[in-house]
Amino acid sequence: MNKLKLIAIDIDGTLLNDEREVSRENKEAIKRAERKGIYVVLATGRMYRSAKKFENLFTTNMPLIAYNGGLIKEFNDGKVLFQNDMPKEMVKPIYEHINRYGFAANFYIDDNLYGDANNEYIHGYAEYIDVPYIKLKDEEIFRYIDEMNIIKMVAFGEEKKLDLFLEKEKKGLEDKIHLVKSLPFMLEIANKDVNKGTALANLGKVLGINASEMMGIGDNMNDEEMLDYVGNPFVMANGNELLLMKNYMKTKSNNQDGVAYAISQFL
Repeated sequence: MNKLKLIAIDIDGTLLNDEREVSRENKEAIKRAERKGIYVVLATGRMYRSAKKFENLFTTNMPLIAYNGGLIKEFNDGKVLFQNDMPKEMVKPIYEHINRYGFAANFYIDDNLYGDANNEYIHGYAEYIDVPYIKLKDEEIFRYIDEMNIIKMVAFGEEKKLDLFLEKEKKGLEDKIHLVKSLPFMLEIANKDVNKGTALANLGKVLGINASEMMGIGDNMNDEEMLDYVGNPFVMANGNELLLMKNYMKTKSNNQDGVAYAISQFL
């Protein structure tokens, strides 16, 4: 077994319990790993500005993997190490697809959150991740699409309708964009090369760490590429059924300090 040099941890459903808190056991496990000289990083679908609020958990100034790998940015000085926006020519067609299916849409531009005018999901979502938001009319959205770089979009809708969208549309789109459901009602849309596994590969090149020296801990389908990439993958007991069926190591649930338990298997 190779020496462990880096641990990548998802936030929601993994590091946080159902009360949206980081348990004392998880905090202590992170500190214990850092004292051993192991890099500990967050790998999340959240916006950078939302995930940055957890920087007090760490004693080292490690980069943060945000937007499912669309952005790798340092905590301390905000230096961008890697960014991969959606292809501009795809954003408008994707938004039109979303509209046809009756989904609500979020847009992420310069670490700011925008939504379409009829978006009924955005308030609860923004409250959960603790960021402000702005709603836009269609003509404003099209202007932003033309003028701005969009790092990610999210479509919100009923689970069965999102599944139908993926069934009908994914095959024709996956060579251009990356589609993944991070929650039953939430479809994340990004550049085709964006996922947490690719982000860890890019970060590993910077740090001189290979996949066999990494651990990943996650719970949902946007963690799959990360868990496939690292040499030591752990899926949470509360994780998605499809992940629990794969040949990953299992840890306890997010309400049972699953992050601390996974780390304790190596330290």
